[in-house]
Amino acid sequence: MTQNVDISKVVPQADRVLIRLEELPEKSAGGVLLPKSAVKFEHYLMGQVLSVGSEVGNIETGKQVMFSDINAYEVNLGTPEKHCFCRAGDLLAVVE
Repeated sequence: MTQNVDISKVVPQADRVLIRLEELPEKSAGGVLLPKSAVKFEHYLMGQVLSVGSEVGNIETGKQVMFSDINAYEVNLGTPEKHCFCRAGDLLAVVE
């Protein structure tokens, strides 16, 4: 049984960031169904930065980011949302 964790008290170490994952839409803009099995890492590749480690340079909390699913580590914090940790260097882009 996982207990709920106060996310505001989760502080990533070193160059890591904590991201709340966002689901990709189940349909494309053209109406094509996108099967979950077609995308690795349970179809998450974008999210919002919730907190950053002390060695992270220019990534701010609250920013939307795209990240590599290869080195991201999904964690269960006891909330309905899904979260992951990854290194700042594994972030692919900040979505403006």
